[in-house]
Amino acid sequence: MLNKIVIVGRLTRNPQLTEKEGSEIASFSVATERNYNYQGQTQQAVDYIFCKAYGKIAINIAKYTKKGSLVGITGHMRSYKYEKDKQTHFITELVVETIKFISNPNSNESSSSNQSTITDDFDGSPALQENQLLSVSTEPQTQNQ
Repeated sequence: MLNKIVIVGRLTRNPQLTEKEGSEIASFSVATERNYNYQGQTQQAVDYIFCKAYGKIAINIAKYTKKGSLVGITGHMRSYKYEKDKQTHFITELVVETIKFISNPNSNESSSSNQSTITDDFDGSPALQENQLLSVSTEPQTQNQ
């Protein structure tokens, strides 16, 4: 079975860096777009994905990104539940394995000259060209969990 996720989107808030058991953890959310058809017309929806990164990746995310940063992320989905005040809460999050810093907030330029252009429309959400996901790759990194 395979659990691999690739997303490109903008951070919806500044990353929160915490330390637990000697390892750094960055928590943040990313807004991504998707298209769907409704009554013969193409509509656009935005999904908000909760993400966590660990170790060196977490430190770099906290250091080099902020609300509005455009990033490409690969990782895997993780779900768990916990009890609080006699209620069961369910959490689904994207665990970051690699990240590509594509642009700074409020910037239309990508960080690498060989990447295709990303335009901003629909109230600041990233509109992606078809070939954009091909340029969102990074070297594998080790993470501490």
